[in-house]
Order: sequence, then C-alpha cells, then structure tokens
Amino acid sequence: MYIIKDIENKEIIDGIAKLEIEFFKKEAYSKESLEEMILSDSYILIVDNFEKINGYLLVHDSFDVFEIMKIAVIGKSREKGIGKDLINYFLNIKKENLFLEVREGNIKAIKFYEKIGFNQVGKRKKYYCDGETAILMMLERN
Repeated sequence: MYIIKDIENKEIIDGIAKLEIEFFKKEAYSKESLEEMILSDSYILIVDNFEKINGYLLVHDSFDVFEIMKIAVIGKSREKGIGKDLINYFLNIKKENLFLEVREGNIKAIKFYEKIGFNQVGKRKKYYCDGETAILMMLERN
C-alpha cells in the first residue's frame, strides 16, 4: 500500500480513472480531476498486486477534517479486508476526524463503515444526481 502524491505515474492515474467509471458511472472523477486532487490537498492510497490496482481510497483534506471522497475495491478482492486496511492505513497517518457520505440505500456500505467505527451524524436529502439521500457519517478521533 502506498500514497500517491505526484502525477508522474500515468499508468496509476489511468487505472484509477478507468475504475472510477466502472464503479461510479456518472459520479466518477475524470482523469483530470484525479490529477488535480493529487496536486492539491488530497490523498490517494492504492493497494496493488504489481499488475493492477486492487483498491483505492481518495481522501480530501479540508483544513481541520478529512473526508473520504471515494473508496473502491475490485470484485475479486472484495471481502478480504482491503477497504478496512485502506481506511486504517490512513487513520494511522492522520489523527483528525474522518467524514464520508454514503447512499442511504447502500446498506452493505453503511454496515461496513459502522464496523470500522463510523457513526451517522446527518442526512443530505436528494444529494445524489438520481435524487437519493446521502447519509453523513463520521469517525471521531478526538
């Protein structure tokens, strides 16, 4: 596992951009957006097997809090603890509270986040482009 903090490795950026489209469809970040994130106050953590990316975590630094923007693990690597490992790796680097938004209907993801220690702290009605509500979750560190 490692953190990307430059855009020199185009293969990794291209790989994440392709996975974004596969996983998040209309809500995917573009390659250009990913490059901007790397150059700004964001972190991209990668898990790979030296052939392809198995999972990634995108976290934005908003001065006093961090927000998970995206987390994804490829199909055959799911249910093996990679998502939890990505989040725990980040939590070992940064000690601030960690926030995220998750679709209200994504019960599996909500239960995953709750197992790690996230709690629901609010909702954003009609947040997603299809009108679904977002559940706001926080992992309190202080």
